[in-house]
Amino acid sequence: MTRSVEDRLRDAFSAGAELVRPESLGPVADPVKIRARRGFRGSPVLTAAAVAAVLAVVALVTNVIIPSARVAPPVLAPSDGNEALRRLAAQVARLPDERGAYWRRSLVRDSLIRVQAGGRAFNAVVSSRTELWLPRDLKDPVQTQSGEPSLRPATAADERVWRAEGSPDKVQRVCTPGTKAADCPKLPIRVESEDCQYTREVAPDHGPGAQPLGPYTPAEIWALPADDKGVRAWLRARWESSRAKTGTARTLEETMAGSAGLLATPLTPGARAAILRLLADLPTTSVRGPAEDPLGRSGLAVDFDKGSAYFREFGTDDEVTEDHTTILDPLTGEILAKVTKAGESTVGLAKGQTVDSEVWTSVTGWTDDRPKPPGDCRRL
Repeated sequence: MTRSVEDRLRDAFSAGAELVRPESLGPVADPVKIRARRGFRGSPVLTAAAVAAVLAVVALVTNVIIPSARVAPPVLAPSDGNEALRRLAAQVARLPDERGAYWRRSLVRDSLIRVQAGGRAFNAVVSSRTELWLPRDLKDPVQTQSGEPSLRPATAADERVWRAEGSPDKVQRVCTPGTKAADCPKLPIRVESEDCQYTREVAPDHGPGAQPLGPYTPAEIWALPADDKGVRAWLRARWESSRAKTGTARTLEETMAGSAGLLATPLTPGARAAILRLLADLPTTSVRGPAEDPLGRSGLAVDFDKGSAYFREFGTDDEVTEDHTTILDPLTGEILAKVTKAGESTVGLAKGQTVDSEVWTSVTGWTDDRPKPPGDCRRL
Protein backbone atom coordinates (compact mmCIF):
# COMPACT_ATOMS: atom_id res chain seq x y z
CA MET A 1 0.00 0.00 0.00
CA THR A 2 1.19 3.53 -0.75
CA ARG A 3 2.91 5.03 2.28
CA SER A 4 0.91 7.82 3.81
CA VAL A 5 2.04 11.42 4.11
CA GLU A 6 2.21 10.92 7.86
CA ASP A 7 4.63 8.01 7.52
CA ARG A 8 6.98 9.97 5.26
CA LEU A 9 6.93 12.98 7.56
CA ARG A 10 7.63 10.89 10.62
CA ASP A 11 10.62 9.28 8.95
CA ALA A 12 11.96 12.61 7.72
CA PHE A 13 11.79 14.21 11.15
CA SER A 14 13.03 11.28 13.17
CA ALA A 15 15.84 10.12 10.89
CA GLY A 16 16.80 13.43 9.26
CA ALA A 17 17.47 13.89 5.58
CA GLU A 18 17.79 10.58 3.85
CA LEU A 19 18.62 9.27 0.41
CA VAL A 20 16.16 10.58 -2.15
CA ARG A 21 13.94 7.70 -3.17
CA PRO A 22 12.22 7.55 -6.56
CA GLU A 23 8.78 7.67 -5.01
CA SER A 24 9.68 10.82 -3.06
CA LEU A 25 10.55 12.63 -6.28
CA GLY A 26 7.43 11.91 -8.25
CA PRO A 27 3.95 13.19 -7.47
CA VAL A 28 2.32 11.39 -4.62
CA ALA A 29 0.46 8.36 -5.93
CA ASP A 30 -3.26 8.50 -6.36
CA PRO A 31 -5.00 8.03 -2.99
CA VAL A 32 -5.64 4.46 -1.97
CA LYS A 33 -8.97 3.56 -0.47
CA ILE A 34 -8.38 2.46 3.11
CA ARG A 35 -10.33 1.50 6.13
CA ALA A 36 -9.98 3.58 9.23
CA ARG A 37 -8.00 1.86 11.95
CA ARG A 38 -6.44 2.65 15.25
CA GLY A 39 -2.78 3.58 15.39
CA PHE A 40 -0.44 5.89 13.50
CA ARG A 41 -0.28 5.71 9.67
CA GLY A 42 1.78 6.33 8.13
CA SER A 43 15.83 39.49 -22.24
CA PRO A 44 18.51 41.20 -24.23
CA VAL A 45 19.62 44.74 -23.27
CA LEU A 46 18.10 47.45 -25.52
CA THR A 47 19.65 50.76 -26.47
CA ALA A 48 17.79 53.98 -25.65
CA ALA A 49 16.84 54.34 -29.34
CA ALA A 50 15.49 50.81 -29.44
CA VAL A 51 13.45 51.36 -26.29
CA ALA A 52 11.97 54.53 -27.78
CA ALA A 53 11.05 52.67 -30.95
CA VAL A 54 9.36 49.90 -28.97
CA LEU A 55 7.38 52.40 -26.91
CA ALA A 56 6.22 54.14 -30.06
CA VAL A 57 4.94 50.88 -31.49
CA VAL A 58 3.19 50.05 -28.22
CA ALA A 59 1.49 53.46 -28.24
CA LEU A 60 0.15 52.82 -31.73
CA VAL A 61 -1.01 49.30 -30.98
CA THR A 62 -2.71 50.37 -27.76
CA ASN A 63 -5.18 52.46 -29.75
CA VAL A 64 -6.23 49.32 -31.62
CA ILE A 65 -6.30 46.38 -29.20
CA ILE A 66 -4.32 45.00 -26.30
CA PRO A 67 -4.75 41.24 -26.10
CA SER A 68 -4.69 39.63 -22.69
CA ALA A 69 -1.77 37.35 -21.94
CA ARG A 70 -4.17 34.73 -20.58
CA VAL A 71 -7.62 34.97 -22.14
CA ALA A 72 -10.33 33.53 -19.93
CA PRO A 73 -10.89 30.08 -21.48
CA PRO A 74 -14.37 28.73 -22.18
CA VAL A 75 -13.87 25.80 -19.82
CA LEU A 76 -14.32 28.17 -16.89
CA ALA A 77 -17.88 28.95 -17.91
CA PRO A 78 -20.58 27.72 -15.52
CA SER A 79 -20.13 24.01 -15.12
CA ASP A 80 -22.04 21.73 -17.47
CA GLY A 81 -20.70 18.48 -16.16
CA ASN A 82 -17.86 16.67 -17.84
CA GLU A 83 -18.43 18.57 -21.09
CA ALA A 84 -16.06 21.21 -19.66
CA LEU A 85 -13.32 18.57 -19.65
CA ARG A 86 -14.04 17.71 -23.28
CA ARG A 87 -13.86 21.39 -24.26
CA LEU A 88 -10.56 21.63 -22.44
CA ALA A 89 -9.29 18.59 -24.35
CA ALA A 90 -10.27 20.17 -27.68
CA GLN A 91 -8.42 23.33 -26.68
CA VAL A 92 -5.31 21.45 -25.55
CA ALA A 93 -5.21 19.41 -28.78
CA ARG A 94 -4.68 22.65 -30.75
CA LEU A 95 -1.63 23.70 -28.72
CA PRO A 96 1.80 23.47 -30.38
CA ASP A 97 4.27 20.90 -29.15
CA GLU A 98 6.27 22.27 -26.26
CA ARG A 99 9.99 22.86 -26.64
CA GLY A 100 12.91 23.07 -24.26
CA ALA A 101 16.10 21.34 -23.24
CA TYR A 102 14.69 20.42 -19.82
CA TRP A 103 11.35 19.76 -18.21
CA ARG A 104 11.46 21.30 -14.76
CA ARG A 105 9.06 20.36 -12.01
CA SER A 106 8.85 22.33 -8.77
CA LEU A 107 6.49 20.66 -6.32
CA VAL A 108 5.44 21.92 -2.86
CA ARG A 109 3.65 19.63 -0.43
CA ASP A 110 1.84 20.87 2.68
CA SER A 111 0.17 18.75 5.34
CA LEU A 112 -1.85 19.86 8.37
CA ILE A 113 -1.18 18.04 11.65
CA ARG A 114 -2.25 18.42 15.27
CA VAL A 115 0.48 19.10 17.84
CA GLN A 116 0.70 20.28 21.43
CA ALA A 117 3.04 22.30 23.64
CA GLY A 118 2.68 22.65 27.40
CA GLY A 119 -0.53 20.66 27.27
CA ARG A 120 -2.21 23.00 24.78
CA ALA A 121 -3.02 21.66 21.31
CA PHE A 122 -2.86 23.60 18.04
CA ASN A 123 -2.41 22.97 14.32
CA ALA A 124 0.87 23.06 12.42
CA VAL A 125 1.81 22.76 8.75
CA VAL A 126 4.53 20.43 7.54
CA SER A 127 5.93 21.71 4.24
CA SER A 128 8.44 20.25 1.81
CA ARG A 129 9.64 21.11 -1.68
CA THR A 130 11.25 19.00 -4.39
CA GLU A 131 12.81 20.00 -7.71
CA LEU A 132 13.26 17.81 -10.76
CA TRP A 133 15.18 18.69 -13.93
CA LEU A 134 14.48 16.08 -16.61
CA PRO A 135 16.43 16.45 -19.89
CA ARG A 136 14.90 15.93 -23.30
CA ASP A 137 18.22 14.43 -24.39
CA LEU A 138 18.69 11.60 -21.94
CA LYS A 139 22.46 11.88 -22.33
CA ASP A 140 22.23 15.06 -20.25
CA PRO A 141 22.11 14.76 -16.46
CA VAL A 142 18.92 14.43 -14.46
CA GLN A 143 18.99 16.62 -11.36
CA THR A 144 16.82 16.37 -8.27
CA GLN A 145 16.78 18.51 -5.14
CA SER A 146 15.00 18.25 -1.81
CA GLY A 147 15.36 19.10 1.87
CA GLU A 148 14.01 18.15 5.26
CA PRO A 149 10.43 19.31 5.86
CA SER A 150 9.76 22.54 7.70
CA LEU A 151 7.18 22.84 10.48
CA ARG A 152 5.33 26.00 11.48
CA PRO A 153 2.10 26.97 13.28
CA ALA A 154 -0.72 26.84 10.75
CA THR A 155 -2.38 30.21 11.52
CA ALA A 156 -1.78 33.36 13.55
CA ALA A 157 -4.04 31.92 16.26
CA ASP A 158 -1.99 28.72 16.34
CA GLU A 159 1.21 30.76 16.58
CA ARG A 160 -0.20 32.64 19.58
CA VAL A 161 -0.79 29.35 21.37
CA TRP A 162 2.76 28.23 20.62
CA ARG A 163 4.25 31.52 21.82
CA ALA A 164 2.10 31.52 24.95
CA GLU A 165 3.77 28.23 25.86
CA GLY A 166 7.24 29.73 25.51
CA SER A 167 7.86 29.06 21.81
CA PRO A 168 9.41 25.64 22.39
CA ASP A 169 11.88 24.28 19.86
CA LYS A 170 9.95 21.00 19.71
CA VAL A 171 6.28 20.12 19.89
CA GLN A 172 4.54 16.82 20.52
CA ARG A 173 2.55 15.22 17.75
CA VAL A 174 -1.03 14.50 18.82
CA CYS A 175 -1.93 10.96 17.83
CA THR A 176 -4.77 8.50 18.20
CA PRO A 177 -5.05 6.61 21.51
CA GLY A 178 -2.83 3.56 21.66
CA THR A 179 -0.25 4.85 19.19
CA LYS A 180 3.29 3.75 19.92
CA ALA A 181 5.54 6.51 21.26
CA ALA A 182 8.03 5.87 18.46
CA ASP A 183 5.27 6.52 15.94
CA CYS A 184 4.26 9.81 17.58
CA PRO A 185 7.56 11.67 18.11
CA LYS A 186 8.36 15.20 19.14
CA LEU A 187 8.91 17.37 16.09
CA PRO A 188 11.23 20.38 15.71
CA ILE A 189 9.68 23.73 14.82
CA ARG A 190 11.50 24.91 11.70
CA VAL A 191 10.18 27.77 9.57
CA GLU A 192 12.69 27.03 6.81
CA SER A 193 13.69 23.70 5.35
CA GLU A 194 17.13 22.47 6.35
CA ASP A 195 19.73 19.98 5.17
CA CYS A 196 19.29 20.47 1.43
CA GLN A 197 20.45 17.59 -0.74
CA TYR A 198 20.61 16.88 -4.46
CA THR A 199 21.37 14.16 -6.98
CA ARG A 200 22.87 14.56 -10.43
CA GLU A 201 22.94 11.55 -12.73
CA VAL A 202 23.59 11.16 -16.46
CA ALA A 203 20.47 9.05 -17.11
CA PRO A 204 17.09 8.67 -15.40
CA ASP A 205 17.26 4.89 -15.14
CA HIS A 206 19.88 4.45 -12.45
CA GLY A 207 21.24 6.04 -9.31
CA PRO A 208 19.30 7.84 -6.55
CA GLY A 209 17.33 9.87 -9.12
CA ALA A 210 16.07 6.79 -10.97
CA GLN A 211 12.49 6.69 -12.23
CA PRO A 212 11.72 10.39 -11.65
CA LEU A 213 8.29 9.93 -13.25
CA GLY A 214 7.30 7.07 -11.00
CA PRO A 215 6.19 3.97 -12.92
CA TYR A 216 6.72 5.62 -16.31
CA THR A 217 9.94 6.16 -18.23
CA PRO A 218 10.50 9.45 -20.09
CA ALA A 219 10.53 7.51 -23.37
CA GLU A 220 7.10 6.04 -22.59
CA ILE A 221 5.66 9.43 -21.70
CA TRP A 222 6.94 11.16 -24.83
CA ALA A 223 5.78 8.30 -27.07
CA LEU A 224 2.27 8.10 -25.61
CA PRO A 225 -0.33 7.95 -28.41
CA ALA A 226 -2.26 11.12 -29.17
CA ASP A 227 -5.49 9.36 -30.15
CA ASP A 228 -8.16 7.94 -27.89
CA LYS A 229 -7.96 4.38 -29.20
CA GLY A 230 -4.18 4.33 -28.91
CA VAL A 231 -4.21 5.63 -25.33
CA ARG A 232 -6.76 3.04 -24.25
CA ALA A 233 -4.73 0.26 -25.88
CA TRP A 234 -1.56 1.54 -24.16
CA LEU A 235 -3.21 1.55 -20.75
CA ARG A 236 -4.71 -1.89 -21.29
CA ALA A 237 -1.31 -3.32 -22.30
CA ARG A 238 0.28 -1.87 -19.14
CA TRP A 239 -2.51 -3.30 -17.01
CA GLU A 240 -2.19 -6.76 -18.54
CA SER A 241 1.58 -6.69 -18.12
CA SER A 242 1.29 -5.64 -14.47
CA ARG A 243 -1.29 -8.33 -13.76
CA ALA A 244 0.93 -11.00 -15.31
CA LYS A 245 4.05 -9.88 -13.40
CA THR A 246 2.66 -8.99 -9.99
CA GLY A 247 -0.81 -10.47 -9.88
CA THR A 248 -2.24 -7.08 -9.04
CA ALA A 249 -5.91 -7.04 -8.12
CA ARG A 250 -6.35 -3.61 -9.67
CA THR A 251 -9.08 -3.64 -12.30
CA LEU A 252 -8.81 -2.25 -15.81
CA GLU A 253 -11.39 0.39 -14.86
CA GLU A 254 -9.21 1.50 -11.94
CA THR A 255 -6.20 1.65 -14.25
CA MET A 256 -8.13 3.88 -16.66
CA ALA A 257 -9.15 6.19 -13.81
CA GLY A 258 -5.56 6.24 -12.54
CA SER A 259 -4.45 7.72 -15.86
CA ALA A 260 -5.23 11.13 -14.29
CA GLY A 261 -1.75 10.93 -12.79
CA LEU A 262 -0.29 11.20 -16.30
CA LEU A 263 -1.47 14.83 -16.42
CA ALA A 264 1.38 15.63 -14.01
CA THR A 265 4.00 14.38 -16.49
CA PRO A 266 5.52 16.07 -19.59
CA LEU A 267 3.00 14.74 -22.11
CA THR A 268 2.67 16.14 -25.59
CA PRO A 269 -0.46 18.30 -26.00
CA GLY A 270 -2.04 15.62 -28.18
CA ALA A 271 -1.52 12.88 -25.63
CA ARG A 272 -2.75 15.12 -22.81
CA ALA A 273 -5.90 15.87 -24.80
CA ALA A 274 -6.49 12.15 -25.32
CA ILE A 275 -6.13 11.47 -21.59
CA LEU A 276 -8.58 14.28 -20.80
CA ARG A 277 -11.14 12.83 -23.21
CA LEU A 278 -10.73 9.39 -21.71
CA LEU A 279 -11.22 10.73 -18.19
CA ALA A 280 -14.27 12.76 -19.23
CA ASP A 281 -15.98 9.52 -20.30
CA LEU A 282 -15.44 7.72 -16.98
CA PRO A 283 -18.19 7.48 -14.35
CA THR A 284 -15.56 8.15 -11.67
CA THR A 285 -14.87 11.63 -13.07
CA SER A 286 -16.91 14.65 -11.98
CA VAL A 287 -16.15 18.24 -13.00
CA ARG A 288 -16.84 20.62 -10.12
CA GLY A 289 -16.32 23.87 -11.99
CA PRO A 290 -14.06 26.93 -11.63
CA ALA A 291 -11.78 27.05 -8.60
CA GLU A 292 -8.59 28.62 -7.26
CA ASP A 293 -5.58 26.59 -6.29
CA PRO A 294 -3.58 27.30 -3.09
CA LEU A 295 -1.50 29.90 -5.01
CA GLY A 296 -4.62 31.78 -6.14
CA ARG A 297 -4.43 30.59 -9.75
CA SER A 298 -7.70 30.05 -11.60
CA GLY A 299 -8.36 26.50 -12.67
CA LEU A 300 -10.89 23.78 -13.34
CA ALA A 301 -11.67 21.60 -10.33
CA VAL A 302 -12.24 17.92 -11.04
CA ASP A 303 -12.93 14.94 -8.80
CA PHE A 304 -11.30 11.89 -10.40
CA ASP A 305 -12.49 9.61 -7.58
CA LYS A 306 -16.24 10.16 -7.62
CA GLY A 307 -18.01 7.68 -5.39
CA SER A 308 -14.89 6.60 -3.48
CA ALA A 309 -14.55 6.96 0.30
CA TYR A 310 -11.26 7.88 1.95
CA PHE A 311 -10.29 8.35 5.58
CA ARG A 312 -7.39 9.83 7.51
CA GLU A 313 -6.19 10.32 11.04
CA PHE A 314 -6.14 13.82 12.49
CA GLY A 315 -5.14 14.32 16.09
CA THR A 316 -6.97 11.79 18.20
CA ASP A 317 -9.55 11.01 15.50
CA ASP A 318 -8.79 8.14 13.15
CA GLU A 319 -11.97 8.29 11.05
CA VAL A 320 -12.01 11.71 9.38
CA THR A 321 -13.42 11.49 5.87
CA GLU A 322 -11.52 13.17 3.02
CA ASP A 323 -12.53 15.00 -0.14
CA HIS A 324 -10.04 14.96 -3.04
CA THR A 325 -9.93 17.57 -5.82
CA THR A 326 -7.52 18.05 -8.71
CA ILE A 327 -7.23 21.56 -10.15
CA LEU A 328 -6.28 21.72 -13.83
CA ASP A 329 -4.75 24.59 -15.77
CA PRO A 330 -7.65 25.88 -17.92
CA LEU A 331 -5.32 26.56 -20.85
CA THR A 332 -3.03 23.53 -20.94
CA GLY A 333 -4.85 20.80 -19.02
CA GLU A 334 -1.81 20.25 -16.78
CA ILE A 335 -2.24 19.76 -13.05
CA LEU A 336 -1.87 22.93 -10.99
CA ALA A 337 -2.60 21.31 -7.65
CA LYS A 338 -4.14 18.42 -5.78
CA VAL A 339 -6.08 19.42 -2.70
CA THR A 340 -7.46 17.24 0.08
CA LYS A 341 -10.06 18.72 2.41
CA ALA A 342 -11.75 17.39 5.51
CA GLY A 343 -15.11 15.85 4.71
CA GLU A 344 -16.31 16.35 8.26
CA SER A 345 -15.42 18.30 11.39
CA THR A 346 -13.42 17.00 14.34
CA VAL A 347 -11.44 18.55 17.19
CA GLY A 348 -9.19 21.22 15.69
CA LEU A 349 -10.49 20.67 12.17
CA ALA A 350 -13.49 22.15 10.35
CA LYS A 351 -15.30 20.49 7.50
CA GLY A 352 -13.93 21.82 4.20
CA GLN A 353 -10.57 22.80 5.71
CA THR A 354 -7.52 21.87 3.64
CA VAL A 355 -5.49 19.12 5.24
CA ASP A 356 -3.12 18.26 2.39
CA SER A 357 -2.03 19.94 -0.83
CA GLU A 358 0.42 19.30 -3.63
CA VAL A 359 1.16 22.37 -5.74
CA TRP A 360 3.08 22.46 -9.00
CA THR A 361 4.59 25.96 -8.94
CA SER A 362 4.64 28.34 -11.91
CA VAL A 363 8.19 27.40 -12.96
CA THR A 364 7.03 23.89 -13.81
CA GLY A 365 7.26 23.19 -17.54
CA TRP A 366 9.70 23.08 -20.45
CA THR A 367 12.65 25.46 -20.41
CA ASP A 368 15.93 26.01 -22.22
CA ASP A 369 17.58 26.74 -18.88
CA ARG A 370 19.85 24.03 -17.58
CA PRO A 371 20.25 22.97 -13.96
CA LYS A 372 23.27 24.06 -11.98
CA PRO A 373 24.46 22.14 -8.95
CA PRO A 374 23.12 24.08 -5.93
CA GLY A 375 26.00 25.43 -3.92
CA ASP A 376 24.19 25.19 -0.58
CA CYS A 377 23.22 21.53 -0.90
CA ARG A 378 25.13 18.34 -0.30
CA ARG A 379 25.34 15.87 -3.15
CA LEU A 380 24.09 12.36 -2.58
